[in-house]
Amino acid sequence: MRRAWMAAVFAALLLLSGPFPARAQQPASAVQPASSETARDVLTRARPAIVQIRGFLGSNTAQSFHGTGFAVADGGLFVTNYHVVAEHVQSPTRYRLEYRGPDGATGAVSVLAVDVRNDLALVRATGHSPQPIRLQPASPAKGERAYAIGFPLDVGLTITEGVSNGRVEDAFQPRIHYAGALNAGMSGGPALNAASEVIGVNVSGYRFQQLVSFLVPAEHAIALIKAAPATVPDPAILKRQILEQLQAHSSELLGAIANPLPTQVTSGYVLPDKLASFIDCNASGDQAPDQVVRTIRIDCSAKSNLQLQSGMATGEFKYMHFVMTSEKIGAWRFARRLSQLTHASGARGSSRHVGTFACEDRIVALKGFDASVAVCARSYRRHEGLYDFTVRVNSVSGAQHGFASHLDMFGMGFDEGMKFIERYIAVMEYRA
Repeated sequence: MRRAWMAAVFAALLLLSGPFPARAQQPASAVQPASSETARDVLTRARPAIVQIRGFLGSNTAQSFHGTGFAVADGGLFVTNYHVVAEHVQSPTRYRLEYRGPDGATGAVSVLAVDVRNDLALVRATGHSPQPIRLQPASPAKGERAYAIGFPLDVGLTITEGVSNGRVEDAFQPRIHYAGALNAGMSGGPALNAASEVIGVNVSGYRFQQLVSFLVPAEHAIALIKAAPATVPDPAILKRQILEQLQAHSSELLGAIANPLPTQVTSGYVLPDKLASFIDCNASGDQAPDQVVRTIRIDCSAKSNLQLQSGMATGEFKYMHFVMTSEKIGAWRFARRLSQLTHASGARGSSRHVGTFACEDRIVALKGFDASVAVCARSYRRHEGLYDFTVRVNSVSGAQHGFASHLDMFGMGFDEGMKFIERYIAVMEYRA
């Protein structure tokens, strides 16, 4: 578990204040027909090129999962989402893929190339090569009509009508905001303009939110098609490419965070603030004078996670601070309340995917206060070089004021992760 690196982080923190204490383009016509007519025309033109992609466990005839794909080139080449075919890519001997065409015919599907960061895959359908749909690399303007097609749930082929709101601002991963419905099973289907050109690939929507959905811009599908091999690669080659893509994602994510880290001051404590434009932060709490204990909570998240396979997300980056003050309870009770804010290490992913956390914790003398610092890491079993990290920092010096800070990173390189942890802790300070 490379504990020496954890020790190195703590050793670097010694430099802050001395040794540890002893405790350790717009092709659509300007005048468009009525919306319902356009939707019907778009569906009629696109229908022959769209297939349902289904996954089966072993020899079972009942499907395990399904999504949508659409023809993009001659020779039976289709684009879909990576997460639609992920189980097969990660376990090719356990899962098989099939397509179901417009006429009900079925056949085998093989994976040619994947782009995990943009959640795309290029697949080949055996014995089925319809006329491809044209891809439009130019991003649609805000307010343009858009139409998403796919196989949601078990209700058959569906088209939804909405509006493009252009590219999502300050997003780490490029996405188009589609104000229309996307439901499970529509993943990998095409989103088209009124000229029946693909402007994006259906990818996701916010849970419990209405008509806030996202598309992968078509330009990334074009790039994947151009780079794909002519023949189906060995599964080991695909897995190696996935690992390289995940490593690049990790490096770019942490490299995009400002250095030095931006900070904020809350109740005298200097803590990491909004660290990049693509990170969202929200604050909440109750500071009413009659509260026995007043708490401010700050939650920040990069929304940069990638779905590696079912039940296994990676690339996520988030942190939170809890700042407490009180003049109405004693030091022991205050310390106990503060310690209860320390959450356990993250426990995502099954033991098939990740190892167990190894942790080190110490009392660290930081700038103006002492803190209990716990650093935990665990490795990925099938993706060598990737780690999950959890960091918990609790102040221990104040009898009437204190904070707890939590940092969670999933699917990061070890060296990069530990260096960032050092930066994260090093900016913390108390100003009386």
